[in-house]
Amino acid sequence: MTGELFSNRLTKRLSSLSIISKSGRLGQHKGTHRSRKMGSSLDFSDYREYHPGDDLRHIDWNVYARTDKPFIKQFLDEQEMRIHILLDPTKSMGADDKWDFARQLAIALGHIALKSGDTLSFSTWSDEQNYFLRKKGAIHRSSITKFISSIEYPESTSPFTNNVLKHLPKASTVLFIITDGLEELDKWEQLFKRLRGVCRDVRIITIHSKQEEKPAFEGDVRFVDIESEEGVEVTITSRSMKDYSTRKAEHEAYLLTLASKYGIRLLRAEVSDGIMETVTKKMRHAAWIR
Repeated sequence: MTGELFSNRLTKRLSSLSIISKSGRLGQHKGTHRSRKMGSSLDFSDYREYHPGDDLRHIDWNVYARTDKPFIKQFLDEQEMRIHILLDPTKSMGADDKWDFARQLAIALGHIALKSGDTLSFSTWSDEQNYFLRKKGAIHRSSITKFISSIEYPESTSPFTNNVLKHLPKASTVLFIITDGLEELDKWEQLFKRLRGVCRDVRIITIHSKQEEKPAFEGDVRFVDIESEEGVEVTITSRSMKDYSTRKAEHEAYLLTLASKYGIRLLRAEVSDGIMETVTKKMRHAAWIR
């Protein structure tokens, strides 16, 4: 991609959105999301009986006058969420504009989190170094844009699923994992088994391109695995293309089944859809944001 990766125009269009989560694991600092805990916001929740030591200011004297019993008014607490975004840095993510789209998606989610007053963290890695950033507050949106934009190309040669857990922070309300999902299904299942112990609201976004859906090849072709660099000779026929499409569809369907089995939400994102279509329509439809 040439020019700016994420424009100010996109930032403005996302400014009214917020991330939705039903997870009870919220941060301890004040924010803009309703916690299941009771607190001191102005939004009334329920009554409970008075107990010695309760704040007398919270007694509803109108109810007391009617029932001759003291009841405490409870209010919904406002808490921050801790949003973490993990970006798959394996070499297959560098094909067909997937990397640019994945980085844009990470930036978009980061902007939404920061604008809502949530604590945002982001991580990825290469074979030479780890990348990690944690920020809070809308003032840091340019920082997250610059940081993610600076990671110019995915270069990791080790399996993505083998490295995920070591790059996650300890307490997250919502975990977004952006990947192309191309690794073996048994590796994904092993990861899914462990992810639920790390975060109760895990969301996988799988990135797909038109070139992967319908490769423009014909005749005798030598394919080289971008990660292992192993090659194979293939004769492209209509039958082989049909088999490829079938196996790809089966892989994606089973990955979705595995995610559902372990309580993980999965969303399919197309590079050709663009960021706004993916965020404002697909994620809204999935009730990930509002």
